[in-house]
Amino acid sequence: MVTAGIDIGHESVTVVILHEDGTLGHATFVISGEVGAASTRGFEQTLDRLGIARASVQRIFATGMGREQVALADAHRTPMLSHARGAHWWFPGARTVIDVGAEGSRVMRCDAKGNLTDFALNDKCAAGSGVFLETVADMLDVPLADMGGLALRGSRRVVLTSTCAVFAESEIVAEIHRGSSRADILWGVHESLVSKIAAMSRRVGIEPDLVLTGGVARNAGVVQALREQLQMDVAVPEHPEIAGALGAALLAREPAGAA
Repeated sequence: MVTAGIDIGHESVTVVILHEDGTLGHATFVISGEVGAASTRGFEQTLDRLGIARASVQRIFATGMGREQVALADAHRTPMLSHARGAHWWFPGARTVIDVGAEGSRVMRCDAKGNLTDFALNDKCAAGSGVFLETVADMLDVPLADMGGLALRGSRRVVLTSTCAVFAESEIVAEIHRGSSRADILWGVHESLVSKIAAMSRRVGIEPDLVLTGGVARNAGVVQALREQLQMDVAVPEHPEIAGALGAALLAREPAGAA
């Protein structure tokens, strides 16, 4: 059985095609125009890239913030369940999953089968999201992909205390005027972002193994700050940004009505 998962994010659509033998193909596209049309284009382009006929895909599940706009989907699943299931596929021992997306973060607890047992989310405050990192990258004129590595070189002298992104930006400006290095400021930024995620994680309850998903999982500074603040190892999949779409494709393999 060949299934597909489509994850609609803030700025992109990710498509995963999952074959019966467990092999998968995936692609990510920037959303342009209406979400439903963009998801259809992304799905069709992914099939073309992988050389797969549309008729061979038996079921399509959508997830993400725009999942209900994916007209070609047979069903929809929440991002929490999808990320939990995707993380569990890579790491069967996963019991806690943290997803940091562009506009928010979420923490999921799951059981031995990857079923969601509890969750918490923060989609109201930008200070715990990837958008905050993008804003800081612009402020400090640092490529987004280089932020994590540069943060790890910081002296850990800079501490940002604001819980609001707007006030945190003011603190960053003040540190620039004090002559603090970009590396020092960036470590403070990463610690500040992760402190909000860590607090949310503790409310849900943290149980190993812990898996980090979402595009921000590629940021080495975020991974290290999480390890230090939660005092435990953090597993990161090879392609953390496709976890939601992978989970949706996995859920599409289950009998109708499951999950």
